[in-house]
Amino acid sequence: MTTAVDITDVTRTCQNDISTAALVGALEAAWAAIRDQHTDVPAAVLVVGSGSPSKPSQGMKWGHFAALRWQAGEQQLPEILISGEGLSREPEAVFTTLLHEATHALADVRGIQDTSRQGRWHNKKFATLAAELGLSTTKDDKLGYSPCTLTDLTRARYRPAIAGLSVALRFYRHPEPTGEGKTRTNNNNGVSCECECPRKLRISTTAFEEGPIVCAVCSAAFLPEDIDRDTYEHPTFATGTPAVDDDQDQDDADSEDPMVFYDPTGERYGLPTYPFKFAPDGLLTRRQLRTRNLRPGGQEPAAQIMWRRGKRVAYLFRLDLALPKRTATPAQQAAIAKALTARRTCPDCRQVKPYYIPRRTGSCLDCTPGVN
Repeated sequence: MTTAVDITDVTRTCQNDISTAALVGALEAAWAAIRDQHTDVPAAVLVVGSGSPSKPSQGMKWGHFAALRWQAGEQQLPEILISGEGLSREPEAVFTTLLHEATHALADVRGIQDTSRQGRWHNKKFATLAAELGLSTTKDDKLGYSPCTLTDLTRARYRPAIAGLSVALRFYRHPEPTGEGKTRTNNNNGVSCECECPRKLRISTTAFEEGPIVCAVCSAAFLPEDIDRDTYEHPTFATGTPAVDDDQDQDDADSEDPMVFYDPTGERYGLPTYPFKFAPDGLLTRRQLRTRNLRPGGQEPAAQIMWRRGKRVAYLFRLDLALPKRTATPAQQAAIAKALTARRTCPDCRQVKPYYIPRRTGSCLDCTPGVN
């Protein structure tokens, strides 16, 4: 007899019991689980729709966030679209899409511009918010920090929500045919460029190579979408981190580009690494654990924070594996007090001073002539 435990892939094994309500309910339950962990993420209306591209040159859309699309009484709510084509993926991938759109929702609530180029390019601010929600991002040449994966801690935290999705994901939508696109044989229309607003303009290739045109509204250069804005350089203009003078503290350069230490996979530094103040939720330093009366409890560091040109490093430990901090027994406290008193007792005059006896003199300041 086959039990529910024996079925590991409901999408492939059960095709008869179809419930749209159960699907939307599982997505809403997963969104509620995200809001339970991150209270700044707003309530939203979740819909399932088409993610097929309208042009052959466009890619499949897994999800989309749109602010203030729905009205509920006096309240305006954002919309979270989950594409029906994306429901053919694994439940963890679908939940990653939800958490990705939750990052956009969090940016909207905080008034942070996390994308440009009509929402296609995901900038470093998006990567910072994604790390806060428990996602690891990698940089794509055309999409920025859009590709996301769940960290081990996030995967464990949302295991019940992902399990609920695995039960409801029993059907999906077929992609719509787009036909064959036309291939241009010349480039007589020049280069199409966008700024951060985004506004668009088209200029000739020769004019663009002479130097980028700067938008007077957002002070950003008009660049083609296939150029990485963060690394683009030109003799007449630079969009990256400004040069640092010899007399300027190099720490300022690190603060201008904190993502220099962003290595969530540990491929570069051997351990998942984040810039200062960019550590994901659920990871704390020893000092932060100590303020909560906790200790690492023998666990190995799960990640690290790096700053000041890599000279400062702080290890991060998982909060869910931390143990209560041990408290000293009365006998231990008495021994510590006795030892501290001995350090303040002068061996010559036998008086207890309000300071520790200097080791360089071996006696108190009163018994050491010429020492202030």
